[in-house]
Amino acid sequence: MALTRPSPLSAAATAADQVRERLREDILTGRLAPGARITVEEVATRYAVGQMPVREAIRVLAGEGILETSPHRGARIVAVDADFIRNTYDMREALEGMLAERCAERAAPADVAAMRALVAAHAEAVRDGARERIVALDRQLHLALADAAANPPARRALRIGRGLIEALRLKAGFSPTRLSRIVHEHHELIEAIEASDARAAGLVARLHVIGARDDLLRTLGERGFADTGGRL
Repeated sequence: MALTRPSPLSAAATAADQVRERLREDILTGRLAPGARITVEEVATRYAVGQMPVREAIRVLAGEGILETSPHRGARIVAVDADFIRNTYDMREALEGMLAERCAERAAPADVAAMRALVAAHAEAVRDGARERIVALDRQLHLALADAAANPPARRALRIGRGLIEALRLKAGFSPTRLSRIVHEHHELIEAIEASDARAAGLVARLHVIGARDDLLRTLGERGFADTGGRL
């Protein structure tokens, strides 16, 4: 796998922390594809660091489920099949529904204002057709919702499952009508949260996740990926 050398990492945090975050980001944005194999040597070259912080970063990401490791063979970015997608979205449906309910019960006016700003920025990215910004802003919105819900363990679990799906979404794109539907659902969700309507917020969030799952599977199918049994 060809890896390009970026500028060296700063000394603001430990090298292992920075490698972990940059490696995770490269996976989440699709710069490193699901199913690709990486080695300690390649990652060390990519980020201009020694091998020890790379080994630590890979160990942590393997614990999060983002990488699979095997002795003497390096690590592989988790490959995603249709069953994996469905299982991940099942988890997200439960988590995001619960978090939306808690957010409606607990969100302060400042939280709602921040989420409204993210919704507006996301809608602008949709109008611009900027896929990476669309995915990044959607992630920020849902993590802001989790922060307002004040449930750190659920937030961590949501990030892990979401990240692997984001890499696929960047690769596959969206169906023609999905993006406008996402914008509408985001507005519905914020309205329910601002009204402190936990039941409505939870329902919108769950339907939002189901729609995302169905759209991703349909879009991948249209691009020739196997629905079952194969790797994406």
